[in-house]
Amino acid sequence: MIKKTSDFQTYLEDTSNLKGHAECLYLPESKEEVRFLIGECNRSKSPLTVSAGRTGTTAGCVPLSGALLSLQNLNKIINIDAGVKEARVEAGVLLEDLLKEAVKFNLTLRASPTEPLAYAGGAVSTAASGVRGFGYGSIRNYVRAIEIVLAGGDVLKIQRGKIFSLGRAFDFTCGGKRFKFNLPSYDMPPVKSQAGFFVKDNMDLIDLFIGSEGVLGIITECCLSLQTIAPYIIDGLVFFDCEEKALGFSGSVKSLKRDNLINPASLEFFDHNSLELLGPVYSFIPASAAAAIYFEQEAEDKSSSEQLMDTWAKLIENGGASLDTCIIADNPNARRSIFEFRHKVPQLINEFLRAYGQQKIASDIAVPPEHFAAMYESYKSTARETALRYVNFGHIGEGHLHFNFLPRSDQESVRAGEGIARLCRQAVAWGGTVCAEHGVGKVKKPYLKIMYGDKHIKEMAALKKYFDPNCILNLDNIFDKEFLL
Repeated sequence: MIKKTSDFQTYLEDTSNLKGHAECLYLPESKEEVRFLIGECNRSKSPLTVSAGRTGTTAGCVPLSGALLSLQNLNKIINIDAGVKEARVEAGVLLEDLLKEAVKFNLTLRASPTEPLAYAGGAVSTAASGVRGFGYGSIRNYVRAIEIVLAGGDVLKIQRGKIFSLGRAFDFTCGGKRFKFNLPSYDMPPVKSQAGFFVKDNMDLIDLFIGSEGVLGIITECCLSLQTIAPYIIDGLVFFDCEEKALGFSGSVKSLKRDNLINPASLEFFDHNSLELLGPVYSFIPASAAAAIYFEQEAEDKSSSEQLMDTWAKLIENGGASLDTCIIADNPNARRSIFEFRHKVPQLINEFLRAYGQQKIASDIAVPPEHFAAMYESYKSTARETALRYVNFGHIGEGHLHFNFLPRSDQESVRAGEGIARLCRQAVAWGGTVCAEHGVGKVKKPYLKIMYGDKHIKEMAALKKYFDPNCILNLDNIFDKEFLL
């Protein structure tokens, strides 16, 4: 246990730039120690926040009181079974380390989040996704089993496909103990979403804990399904002289995907402001570029790779871009360079905000396809109304962009927050979500309230109190403490 705050200062924040406070830091060496420490905190009714890789953007791992528990020493890759293509890992395993080990078996985790320094447990607890979400969805789809420690000390070992609800009611026995509870009554939006607990009729128990952000229990181990590495992979970066052409290009790609003519793993967008932010770092951005699209395309053999490349070339030309200014990469080093180009945007945003001492203020909205064009216009009109600098980039294939304000003062941050709230209200009106990925954490609670209202948030809080009666685990995540009274 470390008690001197100055000795664990780096554990008190993530990329949201929210600064936290804790009385001490625990660094357990085993799952048994995790269980013991949770039990001790439960008996004394002391708040306990779990820290993973601290790569999140919503302050989910940032404590505001009590103790902090880091899972960094639970970092064993227990087993990789190449026959069934599964990896069993402890919660503190870096995704980067898992991928390095998996590649020895010609396997990978294609749904791996963009941030390689994230922990496996953190990724599962937030149902993380990333740039390959267009083709593979979130990590939720690849979680085969989890081990989770509840506040009372019970350990649940949950396998996918074993325990299901009857409608919205669960009644099962696990580890010799009976569990009986009802799920919240809200309906999930018909888009990619990580807004509160995952619930639906007749659902698998494992999906309740995936994405629950540590408020129901602490994941200590998980089993993830892996995929064979594609023999041929092409990455492309396509520049356009106006944003409208880039939006039209992405629409054509999505249309071909719906018709099963192409199936790209990634489809990412960069607006003009994103390219301006990247310009000082990447000299290859054309001076005329006003928007860009990044794509990743896999192929099973050389022949299909060539055919797909022809398809993409025609798409690029028909979309109003020049093949001469495009960057097409089909070898690991070149592909890595383009991938880093995509990942550089959030890094530069974080650096900007840190320089001005501001917290991250961004939307995490996804809307149904029929409303995406109108949502995009809402981003631009909101930016004009607030008169603040912004960047807009991200997962256009899923109707999910990261609209980030870049405030330079506390006054600008207030205006930025008001603008994001307006965008969230519009997204909800169109059947979208306020949290498509990353989770709610502490930063996005006001937006979740816009989406679900007090009634449904109280239902979530009641479920937390069922699993965590003393309300010690990851307080202030998803909903305010007032809902736990």
